Amino acid sequence: MRYVDVYLDNVIRRGDIDKFEIHVLLSRSYDEDLKLWYSMPLEQQQYCSYELMDSFLIASLLKAMEDAATLRVHGPVSSSLLDNLEEFQVIFNLWFPEKYTRIDIGTDSEVEEEKINDRVILSFSGGVDGAFCALNHVLRRGPIKRKLFDIGSVLYVEGFDVNIEYDRQCKNVVERNKRLLEGDNTLIFLNVRTNLKYLLSIKRFWTSHACVLVSVASLFRKMWGGVLVGSSHSYLHLLPWGSHPLTDRLLSSKSFGVHHDMVFTRVEKLKALMAWPEALENLKVCWEGQYKFDTSPDLNCCVCDKCVRTMLTFRALGQETPSSFPGELTVDKVRGLKNKPFDWSRLMFLNEVLDAAKENGKDRDPLFVTLGEIIEGYELRRKS
Repeated sequence: MRYVDVYLDNVIRRGDIDKFEIHVLLSRSYDEDLKLWYSMPLEQQQYCSYELMDSFLIASLLKAMEDAATLRVHGPVSSSLLDNLEEFQVIFNLWFPEKYTRIDIGTDSEVEEEKINDRVILSFSGGVDGAFCALNHVLRRGPIKRKLFDIGSVLYVEGFDVNIEYDRQCKNVVERNKRLLEGDNTLIFLNVRTNLKYLLSIKRFWTSHACVLVSVASLFRKMWGGVLVGSSHSYLHLLPWGSHPLTDRLLSSKSFGVHHDMVFTRVEKLKALMAWPEALENLKVCWEGQYKFDTSPDLNCCVCDKCVRTMLTFRALGQETPSSFPGELTVDKVRGLKNKPFDWSRLMFLNEVLDAAKENGKDRDPLFVTLGEIIEGYELRRKS
């Protein structure tokens, strides 16, 4: 038998660097152990709870499923979370059978805590999805009018989009997010650095990013009753993905709910954000530039797939590209989109942009002519 044993290894107050650290050991009977850690400013310790092992179970679940190993959690776990993870595993095994196997989960004990309140944490890195959430649920100026959440805090996960080696750039993003939302004096800003993304494998992050967000957010169950996760894809294009309205809710327990925000297309979100120019001037969508183009990870490289796609969306909507994208949008950059392998998600986003250009009478713009040729060429190759 293969086992992953999960232990709360150590909790440390690092007064020398003003940090509070949680260390978790994933002991594997068949391979080297994995060491998971979370680090946050000392003043955030007062909000943190680690008596329950729920956060660490969520963190280790996909690694155990990937390794086809029984998961043994040494400490108390919420019964309702275990109930939900049974269904979560069924879905992920059906979606990604080559990656994830259904496994058994054992715990020292099962408990059930009451939810502390109905206020939720907003997961926010300054990208389109998070900004759209803030527009609706913090500013109350977006298209969502009734299904609104009471946001009590804003969480930025360091090591999620910006590599954890970039200390200064992570701090820049934190400060930028605070400036953008500081008008609401009731918000508490949380920032946690973790290596969880790297333990789950950066190459498979598109299947695991919801688990990273929820694992971190649920550390703060002592103060808030759940987390709001921005939607990724529209209802027209829902396919297996790491964050999904069907599965995000299954990372919940009775004491900490996980809410997948109402779903809109990326074009609809950017169009709505025109009402919040400060967000557009601080928009940060790029994660690939730090790896491929050696650009600062707290800025948009204006070359990678996601940057070019976002800049094209502004052009399709007839809007000026905001200063958060300082590079020029050129036909050569659009042509570079064909250099990256296509998948359903990428093709869906590019088609959304092209459709918006056609709706706004911009389909003869050389940028969108080139985009159409790339999409058509991919479709022909797929059919051949």
